[in-house]
Amino acid sequence: MTVLASPWAPEGTPQAKASDPEPLPLLGTYRFAGGQEETQEVERAIDEAVEEMNVFIRGIARRRLQEPNLPTDELRISLGGDMITVARTGQPKVSAPATGKRVAWRNPRNGNELEVSHRITPAGALEQKLVGDRGASTNVFTISADGKLSMKTTVTADKLPSAIRFTTTYVRK
Repeated sequence: MTVLASPWAPEGTPQAKASDPEPLPLLGTYRFAGGQEETQEVERAIDEAVEEMNVFIRGIARRRLQEPNLPTDELRISLGGDMITVARTGQPKVSAPATGKRVAWRNPRNGNELEVSHRITPAGALEQKLVGDRGASTNVFTISADGKLSMKTTVTADKLPSAIRFTTTYVRK
């Protein structure tokens, strides 16, 4: 039986076996469970941040922020080799090494070049960072005791007067 070195396991923790059905607790497919309330909270957070911007660019900024940040119907976290992939319905898949090493990534939708990293925190959360020339987005994925996946997002940009923060929740599909 092969033993997998799990980046999710704290040092000294027995590692998962290849025959285990799900060796890493965050891996899997989830569906959005936050409903209209969470969607509106994301919209409110974006509106509050762009409200302080120049009236002529406010609408453009709102659209650019909503498109990648509104909750999606489905979210999938997978591990292939040493690469973690986060895939969301309607959004490009983002893959990076599980080690936290930053890698170059080009968004196929708009051509933006970013540096992306995925790392497992000491508490067992998956931290995803997307860093570009003009801003950054950090998503922290955690599993609660009842099995819900929370995605805590922070968006910063040189043109935003303040950071945008919100949380969306998903349940295992």
